[in-house]
Amino acid sequence: MATQEREVIAEEFEGAQLGDGRRNARLLRLAESMAKKPDSSFPDAMSAAELEAAYRFFSNVKVEPEAILRPHILQTVGRMAEEKVTLVAHDTTTVSFTSEAREGLISRGDKQQFLAHCSLALRADGTRQPLGIVAMSQHLPVTTSDKCLQERWGDHVQALHALGVSVASVIHLMDREADDYELLDLLNGIGARFVLRVQYNRALEVGCLRDSLNQARMQAEREVVLSRRTGKGTGPKQRKIHPPREERIAQLAIATCEVTIPRPRSAGKNTSEVLALNVVRVWEPEPPEGQEPVEWLLYTSEPVDTPEQVLRVVDWYRARWTIEEYFKALKTGCGLEQRQLGDLHALTNALALLVPIAWRLLLLKTEARTKPTAPANVLLDDQEIEVLRAAVVGRRRLPEDPTILDAMLSIASLGGHLKHNGPPGWQTLARGYQTLRALTMGWTLRCAAETGILAPPRDQ
Repeated sequence: MATQEREVIAEEFEGAQLGDGRRNARLLRLAESMAKKPDSSFPDAMSAAELEAAYRFFSNVKVEPEAILRPHILQTVGRMAEEKVTLVAHDTTTVSFTSEAREGLISRGDKQQFLAHCSLALRADGTRQPLGIVAMSQHLPVTTSDKCLQERWGDHVQALHALGVSVASVIHLMDREADDYELLDLLNGIGARFVLRVQYNRALEVGCLRDSLNQARMQAEREVVLSRRTGKGTGPKQRKIHPPREERIAQLAIATCEVTIPRPRSAGKNTSEVLALNVVRVWEPEPPEGQEPVEWLLYTSEPVDTPEQVLRVVDWYRARWTIEEYFKALKTGCGLEQRQLGDLHALTNALALLVPIAWRLLLLKTEARTKPTAPANVLLDDQEIEVLRAAVVGRRRLPEDPTILDAMLSIASLGGHLKHNGPPGWQTLARGYQTLRALTMGWTLRCAAETGILAPPRDQ
């Protein structure tokens, strides 16, 4: 990775207060080591001495994930301040380990697990460019009825706005697991803006939610590309909710209505007796034969009086899927579930270290998608471009003035990507970066030896 890239990663940890200057310095060194080889194991990414120090760091009870991550969160808030409106996608991922037992995790079959709940800030200009993580917390899997676990959604919302971020400048995006009356009441009470997917066919003052939506008038139509879903790596419940499908173009109809929801018996008595919400129904009237039709029901704080307003709400919600890509960057690109650490405390400290690095991987991939024709030197320095040009032959060899897309495809080829296999995945890109950095280091050392400068260059 370019020197500029290493400095960006370091900035995401600068100012961490871990109670000791040596621990602060160790964090910066660990961040640079892992940014070099994000998907490598700790032993592969570090020397023996560095590895021993890393294990001590992660296991130190005086080191907390919140302290590790706070500089990155503040940097993210600073990037958000440059935007008029920011999308914040909230979601939970299950982190699983299948090797030896780890203290503090929950066992499910042959796996040990914990949950990571993240809130990812995105630009709202249509690029979905990730700005960083604004909140992260870890939890143990329990039944979905556990109110303490359900509170994580509201806790993240309040933590973000406690940092001084205006409620008017953020659109909170949440999946169906967040469909909770107390959360909706909290969002409504603080004046937060949100688009939240419906899970329950709630009782209304008259009839039920589904009845009102079935009678709602169509406001707009939208053609969208539905991504391919294999169903691999998901449990039976998720495969039922999100069945496998091939990529296709879907013609969607969109209708809206306003509903008044009375407080359910399960909600606390300190919540509002009723909530008035706008609801958007998005559905596929004529799905292909044999395919499950698409349907989303969305609660929103936003006005839905015109087709433009309705389409904006739908497009904002579609941006929520970016956090799924972020979790892939965290698990596959950064190898989170391959980390050999013995307990929950050490694992969550490692998670906090990897969170900003996964954000950078996602940002690089997003830039290649949204700005493919931008010059490659936005991502790579001159030495890396020359080494990449020399290392890659055939169709993936760099042209004289390479673009970001040219560079990303060449890097992916170093990681074993074949052109006919479709877009490169996270692991392939991470392997390609690792190879490029190793080649660049060798090239730099050789140049230094030939010029009589034997001191090694700055650690790559």
